[in-house]
Amino acid sequence: MNNLTVFEQNGQLLTDSREVAMMVGKDHAKLLRDIREYCKHLNESNFGLVDFFIESTYTDSKGEVRPCYLCTKKGCDMIANKMTGKKGVIFTATYIEAFEKMKDFIEKGTQYVGIPLKEQVESLEVVASMLRMNDASKLLMLKGFYDSYHIPTGFLPNYEFNGNREMKSLTALLKENNLGISAVQFNKKLLSAGILEEKERQSSKGAVKKFKSLTEKGLKYGENAVSPHNQKEVQPLYYSDTFNELFDMVMTADLSEW
Repeated sequence: MNNLTVFEQNGQLLTDSREVAMMVGKDHAKLLRDIREYCKHLNESNFGLVDFFIESTYTDSKGEVRPCYLCTKKGCDMIANKMTGKKGVIFTATYIEAFEKMKDFIEKGTQYVGIPLKEQVESLEVVASMLRMNDASKLLMLKGFYDSYHIPTGFLPNYEFNGNREMKSLTALLKENNLGISAVQFNKKLLSAGILEEKERQSSKGAVKKFKSLTEKGLKYGENAVSPHNQKEVQPLYYSDTFNELFDMVMTADLSEW
């Protein structure tokens, strides 16, 4: 692993001790022990601990809360100073480059964009919430944003669409189940039932483009994924295992009961 994720928190540039441990080939528990020893000496000498290491926690795969540290550049300097040989050289070069890249990004972002990174990410969250995007699409959008600024994205999880639940387009499911109705016709019924709603966006030429999105009610039967045709739109995908239930409800139920 020759990548290190650096992020900004409360005005400080930080990296996670778990990534540092992986980078230097040391067990995380042993690195924590070393950092605690560094903190002990720093505290005894009246150095500000937060300038080097910040205590933190994370939740492991079993749902248990575990300790970790957020390391500043000074903290990484201290870890690197205890290392020798090739691993020490590679770690030093990697963390220096990672911290410099993030510092450069923040400075350029403030200079040219005028909007702090945090606020830009928050604006993405607003858009994702408005479109009711599923988690996979949110990550795809976030990755595209980071890529546009050349920020490493190795820390983002590889999220698969809703785990093991198969999802397909409306056209595919209507055809697969031989339901004898076109997607255009069934979309009208879904709109009437409150399963779908129409949203609008502006095209590059200023024209208004309409697209469909699953409502809160509709999210029981599928998810809104980023459209493969335009990332400013979502495309409803439906769960295969509940599609027939949805079809029967829309076709036979009294819509006033929805």
